[in-house]
Amino acid sequence: MASTELQFSNEAEAKKALSEVRSNSSPTNWCLFTYSEAKQNDLDLVATGTGDVEELKAHLDESKMAYGLVRVTDMIDNSVTVKFVFIIWCGEKVSFIKKAKMTTHKGSITILVGQFHTDLNCANTSEISHDIIMNKVRDASGTAVHVKEGQSAPSSSSSTSSSTTSSSSNAAAGSASPQPRAKASSTSTAKPGVPKDSQETRVISFVDEDNIRDVIRKVRANNDETDWMLIGYEGKASLKLVGHGTNGLEELIPHLNETQILYGLYRTTDTYDNTVAIKFVLILWIGEKVPIMNKARITTHKGDITTFFGQYHVDLSASDLSEINEEIIRVHIQKASGTANYDKAK
Repeated sequence: MASTELQFSNEAEAKKALSEVRSNSSPTNWCLFTYSEAKQNDLDLVATGTGDVEELKAHLDESKMAYGLVRVTDMIDNSVTVKFVFIIWCGEKVSFIKKAKMTTHKGSITILVGQFHTDLNCANTSEISHDIIMNKVRDASGTAVHVKEGQSAPSSSSSTSSSTTSSSSNAAAGSASPQPRAKASSTSTAKPGVPKDSQETRVISFVDEDNIRDVIRKVRANNDETDWMLIGYEGKASLKLVGHGTNGLEELIPHLNETQILYGLYRTTDTYDNTVAIKFVLILWIGEKVPIMNKARITTHKGDITTFFGQYHVDLSASDLSEINEEIIRVHIQKASGTANYDKAK
């Protein structure tokens, strides 16, 4: 088996656990897997449970990596909707080499676990709780309140819905000509401003940080034509602006290099019930020729990166140009917004 392909050590047991979590009629609402000590690409079922995520947390080991699936419910338009959250646990005492292995297995594990609405990466139990999970779900679903910089928060939240699982598409990357940007309705979720994160606690730094923040603000501004931006490494832990523009993916994609790791923010729209809503996509590009030790940076840097960029509706990880185009992003967003169809568990 190739080193990036995972399998369950006991497939029948694992599938049964996942099926129970996905079934509304089952009290089981979480399951957890970790790497087998016998085979490096095998996953063992650690436990399942009927309690909340606090029950799951008791099985997390700071020296191990684990993957979990949690079923929760959210209220959207006065209807109770089921949401699935994918937990990615990489304990603080996990070695650098093992963290790199987790990065290479991301595609494989999501195939094994199946569809989910949003994911939660954590390395400390303080980073996982019911409230944190529900905030992630509501951010992804659009039921959370997002406040524009300089504005006060509205008294009630707007609605839409949540996601992330990579989707395959045969559409050629960037082949479609850019579409005119639809004007967002006044009921669209307001976009967050650039967060004021603490430079003292970061493990990364930024070249000309004020300029990068200014470009992010432009991407987030309804009245600015800038709809994408990318940053990339200059050295081991310093990032600089790679590019920004007004012509969407068609203009962004040529900047994606197979030897680089890049992070980007892309503004697009989704239409639901005749309402056009602005959506933000966090792009994580890991070129196929990036050395494995460099890939390990993502595990330690992702928290700082997402804090710096601020809130977004979905993220998209890609290492090949075939994995990023308008159709793939549209599928991600529609799964996140609840406008895509999910098959009910049998």
